Amino acid sequence: MDVVILALLAAGFILFFGSFAEFIFKKFQIPDVLFLILLGFIIGPSAFGIVSPLDLAAVAPIFTTFTLLFLLFDGAFNINLSSLLSEFSESMLLTGWNFFVSSLVGFLTLLLFGFTVTQSLFVGFALGGVSSSFVIPILKQLKISERLMSLLTLESALTDVFCIVFSLAVLEFVQLGTSSVQGTFAQIIALFAVGAAVGLAAGVFWFTLQIKVFKEHNYMLTVAYLLIIYVLTEFLQGSGAIAALFFGLVLANSKKISSIFKGITSDKAKDKKKALRGDLGISIITRSEEYFYDQISFFLKTFFFVYVGILIDISNTRALLIGGILSVAILLSRRATNLLKTIVNNANKGLIDSMFARGLAAAAIAQIAISSGFPGATELSGIIYVTIAGTIILSSFSILLEEYKKKHTKNSKVNGNS
Repeated sequence: MDVVILALLAAGFILFFGSFAEFIFKKFQIPDVLFLILLGFIIGPSAFGIVSPLDLAAVAPIFTTFTLLFLLFDGAFNINLSSLLSEFSESMLLTGWNFFVSSLVGFLTLLLFGFTVTQSLFVGFALGGVSSSFVIPILKQLKISERLMSLLTLESALTDVFCIVFSLAVLEFVQLGTSSVQGTFAQIIALFAVGAAVGLAAGVFWFTLQIKVFKEHNYMLTVAYLLIIYVLTEFLQGSGAIAALFFGLVLANSKKISSIFKGITSDKAKDKKKALRGDLGISIITRSEEYFYDQISFFLKTFFFVYVGILIDISNTRALLIGGILSVAILLSRRATNLLKTIVNNANKGLIDSMFARGLAAAAIAQIAISSGFPGATELSGIIYVTIAGTIILSSFSILLEEYKKKHTKNSKVNGNS
């Protein structure tokens, strides 16, 4: 069969399978990513060998980068601006704590298996953050509060940045023989600050263009603009992913933001009260546009998790062993969030503890390590891929268990009242 025909057939089947898996998730609360990873494993080199990671090597970096930025952009539509501002400091505390604990666990585990300090640090940092590519699609299908949505979405976005920056710092240390803790933290602050500033400015500029110039909704033009924002931010030494998140936040909250601006410029006291409620603003995002972006996210998510399944190599028993241990260790370390009792109530602790899957950032870092000639990069990448799959599987089952508990508790209360 012709290669093009075969590729189109495979793409159609994967999308059909992804839709079915999503239906299963909505119906039975079994996370669809489990089925997608299983499909990738079946068609990958460890099973039927239909597809090899080498076949996808040329497009993988572009695909993973676009998936990361677009999922963050689309995820921003589920964040309320007021909720974000009120939860920012708490989210930063939760993010910093979880990243530190997870990175330490990864570092110590690799040391125990005889890897060098730099190799252990690299893997620890690469696997230190929660995956936005897992968290955001899952959260969108769960019935949770705006507060928790903002908390977990922001955590996943920030830890993606932390993973990339700290891991690249280790690579730079090995290549140049120099590194600075102060310089690394300064780089993180700069990445976040530049990304947030560009995203906010780009959002305000786009809002003005939509109202004054275009006066109509062009969905694909917004996607093209998003790509330009990402490239510009990276050129300015900022985080393109964070810029995508903040750009999405501006669009999603355009009615409230424009209302506040109108209230500031108005001299009437009545207008100022209306402005805070968002009554004076204009939204530049429609329901159909949000649905369009949601469908693109579904497309990207489906192929990414199938790709993760393809990367799993069961012939590498050492990587399987270490990756399996790391997956369980990360699960257990996530329970340390219970120490932060002031952040969330008991009803939300289980769900927060279940959100520990690794994903895009770790996979991207593994590919960079191989291309840069980092010592032992191939073996370390194998461990990272297994850990990504392992944490996704464990996190999915943990979420399924939490949803079952919630449903059972709700039914018990109903039966008790009747």
